[in-house]
Amino acid sequence: LDDSTKQPLKNVHVSLGGATAVTDAEGNATVKQAKLGPTILTIEKSAFAPISRAYTVGWGSNPQGSFNLTPTGIQYSFTIKDFLSGKPVSKVEADSGEASAISDNNGLIKLTLEKPSEDSFTVTIKGDNYRQEQLTINVSDKAAHDLKLVPSHKQTYISKRSGKFDIYGVYIDGKEDKLVLAGTGSERENDLVLVPHPTDNVVAYVSTRANQHNSDNFLLSNLILINTDTNATTSITASERVQIVGWSGDRLVYVQIAAGASANNPKRYRLMSYSYKDQTNKELASSNYFNDVVAVGDAIYYAPSSAYQSNKAALYKVNADGSNLQTIFNQEVWNIIRTSYDHLALAVQQQWYDFKLGDKGPTKLNDAPANQLPRVYIDSPDGKHSAWIDNRDGKGVLLNYDANSKSDVVLKSQSGLTYPVAWLNDNILVYRVKTDQETADYAISLNGGDPVKIKDVTNAGGIDRWYYY
Repeated sequence: LDDSTKQPLKNVHVSLGGATAVTDAEGNATVKQAKLGPTILTIEKSAFAPISRAYTVGWGSNPQGSFNLTPTGIQYSFTIKDFLSGKPVSKVEADSGEASAISDNNGLIKLTLEKPSEDSFTVTIKGDNYRQEQLTINVSDKAAHDLKLVPSHKQTYISKRSGKFDIYGVYIDGKEDKLVLAGTGSERENDLVLVPHPTDNVVAYVSTRANQHNSDNFLLSNLILINTDTNATTSITASERVQIVGWSGDRLVYVQIAAGASANNPKRYRLMSYSYKDQTNKELASSNYFNDVVAVGDAIYYAPSSAYQSNKAALYKVNADGSNLQTIFNQEVWNIIRTSYDHLALAVQQQWYDFKLGDKGPTKLNDAPANQLPRVYIDSPDGKHSAWIDNRDGKGVLLNYDANSKSDVVLKSQSGLTYPVAWLNDNILVYRVKTDQETADYAISLNGGDPVKIKDVTNAGGIDRWYYY
């Protein structure tokens, strides 16, 4: 440990009984196959006073506990905070190539160096889920350096500032705003849907950019995936309509209406699951049409219509990979309304049923739900939170559902606040504001602080209610 900060030191050289080791990022080193008997334990790192002491190596494990190294070199200080919340960030590393140091719970880093040979040196700041930063420090500059870190995940958005509907990627502080995919000029604004993967740099995009038509000259929607690291695209399907249901791990779940299929085709609607890692597509279900489709966690609930079907219509549940197919309710369900995080209201003709997730089946309700507009929950990557939007007193209200406490917390109430909602990491959300004055994306942190406007955007869709609503 650094005696001045009590934080772990990596790349510390440890030798004992003729064997050596180097500490990892947590400051731990394990010396193996040391010779038995009396020896000298030495601990050395540049710019720190070495430790040397006599020690006798015995059989088996020889735990040594902690050692504090006293800095002897020049120290440079950095204070690390989160860009949105303004709170300190711990376990962030400052690395000069020659030396490194870790931030404490107050976000403080003290980097200790031997006197540099040049007038300045470069320090790289690295933290999990944060964008990597580089600073050039003058050797004589001993003042503390304040730095605010932004998420490593970019926000992807659509803009028509070039005259076409182009896709861009940008960090939430507005830096590195770069073109991802240029528009073709064939995109219809009302058909644009953009759904980023919750953790990976992959985006699902629905548009009419290919200008494809079926035999009846109907303009088709194209579903493609964009790798935002390479800007490479993969075409998945072209159909009369494509609705994205959501991401489940590596799989994108969507519904397509078969191009050119007649109205009485029993497979006109297809519920599909595409794995972007192995580029395979799987049909989960088909029907003349689906009354409703809802993604809940990793499960997909769907209600096929009875029209032109040989099998009896029912409410089904299936995993995104096609496994664990279950019949939840052996009647035709007209609507699936998510009334809370773990409850679904089911409309069966003039009757209503409540289904609690995890139960064997639904129970009948005396009355219809007071609010028949389904909630759309967007789960955080770690599954500990879920964001949804309500409308209260004429304003959009962004709420965070905590899976542990099973309660909602209002994050923001604002005129024009609406879907789509997406997570940049486990703590940071992006939401849309659409008013007469602006259409823009904003970022907000669960850890506090004010929302920050990212960019003015085109109002493309995202994960939403089944399109009959």
